[in-house]
Amino acid sequence: MVSRRESWLGLNLRMKILVVDDNQEITDVLSVFCESQEIEIEAINDSKKALPAIRKHDFDLMLLDIAMPEFTGLDIINSLKDDGLLDKMNVVVFTASSDNKLHDEIRKSGVKEILQKPCGINDLEELIVRYKN
Repeated sequence: MVSRRESWLGLNLRMKILVVDDNQEITDVLSVFCESQEIEIEAINDSKKALPAIRKHDFDLMLLDIAMPEFTGLDIINSLKDDGLLDKMNVVVFTASSDNKLHDEIRKSGVKEILQKPCGINDLEELIVRYKN
């Protein structure tokens, strides 16, 4: 019998993902999906706790919401850039914003790409495959 992980696109998806989003429902759904694929995931809903986790662990992919209270996704991106870490990371902004000016600013910051919320399961699968280590 073929395991779920082996059957999903025929790949071994050993990877570690960090999701930083203040919406608990979003991180819960992403956690359930990743765990069903045997992908290690850490979900953080308090953006101020994200930087210590990022500095402590090596993640294959980080999904980062931009619109979070107090400490935004752009604040996290700028901190990572200041620390010289952003270039070494696969940071994908995960946002509901359709503001083209904001999207331009995000692209110029050095993140890998922008994934628009809401996204479908196929979008998430394709993203994971692109950043598989």
